[in-house]
Parts: sequence; structure tokens; C-alpha cells
Amino acid sequence: MNAIAEYQVETKLTELNLVLSPDINYRLETMFPKITGMFANGAIKRKFKLVQRIEPLMEEMLLDHEEVLFVSKGNQSCFVEQFFMGGWVTTINHTVVILTNLRLLCIRTNGSGKPKRIFWSIYYSQIKELKSTILGNAKICLKDGKNLNYSGIPDIDRKTMRKVFLDAYQLFEEKGFDPSVSQSQENLCSHCYSVVSKNKFECQCCGATFWKPMEIGVRSFILPSWGNFVMKHYPLANTFRIGFMLALLFFSITVVNGNHVFAFLLFLMLNANDAAITARIAAKGLHLKAVPEHV
Repeated sequence: MNAIAEYQVETKLTELNLVLSPDINYRLETMFPKITGMFANGAIKRKFKLVQRIEPLMEEMLLDHEEVLFVSKGNQSCFVEQFFMGGWVTTINHTVVILTNLRLLCIRTNGSGKPKRIFWSIYYSQIKELKSTILGNAKICLKDGKNLNYSGIPDIDRKTMRKVFLDAYQLFEEKGFDPSVSQSQENLCSHCYSVVSKNKFECQCCGATFWKPMEIGVRSFILPSWGNFVMKHYPLANTFRIGFMLALLFFSITVVNGNHVFAFLLFLMLNANDAAITARIAAKGLHLKAVPEHV
């Protein structure tokens, strides 16, 4: 793949009548690494639509002099064992990955790329390795042992992502820039975008509060699927709700047959299982509970 210049990308975007926000500093040659050839125009338009959806958020999130080098969207699968049902619950977490000259940002989105209010930040010094798996997924290996595996990222984006990361990582090493962190993938406040340290559920900068995993889990223990509704995981919540209704039918039949103790233990097991799964999912990010009152 031949290197392209910024002015060539600017010309192509103008030709396609695509206008990016002037308030964001983009490195266009890595944002749009392919501007010629079959299907190039379609790929550029898809990338532009993705960027356009998150531009209002980036305008708020980005720091002074922070330059956006790369944007792409992937699907991060999360497999959670559902002990009572004897199977696995699979959740697909759509995530936009942004590489800047300072850090890697992750933004949870819906399927079309519309941002939700869950964000993470990773300094390049906290990334041990970025590689492609045997299945062609982008895998980010962090220094604290956590791995982020994204499917659905286009091949050219995976190649560009690796090159951009290596260049940024080398610059970090040369400058000796290794900021202190509470974990490799830091949670960001969904109100003011400041870092919220590990195991903390209140933003020290703005006062926003977040649900603790146990608080969400308790709600699912009281009523399965409640915790998922709190997290706004509506597809997963509906899945659990259907499962609970089926289990409730079996529970009712058991009571009618006179097996009251077994029915009660079954009820506790079902709800405890839902609570444990929901709390585990909740621990993967911060879910906004309340924002500070404006004076």
C-alpha cells in the first residue's frame, strides 16, 4: 500500500462532498489510508458516517492539542456462563476504537455506531502488544493481563491501526512518557470524561456517581433482568426476562405439585445466578447513576 499525503485525502473528501468537523484535529492520511481503487469511495463514505456520529462526543472528550489518528468500529464479544440454564450468554459489545497522539479511546456504541455513555482510555505505555488473531480479529494485549479482542474491523483498518500504534508507542518510549494508572484500561466519567480510578464509583472531578456492580446485581436478584435494564442493556435484559418467565412457569408447576421447599430453592438459585452474571457484566464498565446538580 503506497503512502498518501494529507492534501490527497482532502481533495478526495472535497470531491465526495464530505466535511469533517473543523474543531477536531485529524491526521487524514491515517484516517483514510486508501482513497483509490474499486470500492474506495464506499469505504470512505462509511468511515465518514462513523466519524460523523461520534464527532460531537469527540469534541467534548479530546484534550487540547490531541490529534485523532485513526477511527474504526469493532465488535467485542463477551461470553458469560449462565450456570442455572447450563449454557452461555453471549453479548456483542459494539465499540468504536480511536487512536490519538496521546492515547487509545474506546467508546461503547449501538449497532449503527451511535455512542452510549460508557468510555475507556488506554495510554500507549499500557499496551504490551497489538496483533491480529488467527481469525483475523484485532487483539490488544494490555500490561495488566487484560486482552481486548475485536472482530469486524476491516482488514485495511487493522493494518493501519497496527502501524499507527507502533509509531505512537515508539514516540512514547522516546519521551519516556509513562503516566501512572489504576488499571491499564481506565474508566472515563460519562459526564466530564475524567478518569475514574479502579473500584471507584464517584468522579472526583465533577461528582457524578455510578452504579456499583453489587447494586446492579442485587436488583437482578430481586427481579431478574432489572439490573440489565439499569445498565440499558435492553436486548440482554429481554433475553433474561424471557428465561425468567419460563423458569417462573416451571416454578409454579413445582409449587402446585406440593414441592414447596424445592421450588423456593429453585427460585433462589435462579435469581442468584442472574445476579452474579449481571454483576459480572456491570464490573466491565461504569454505568451512570446520577449527575451533579448544576448551581
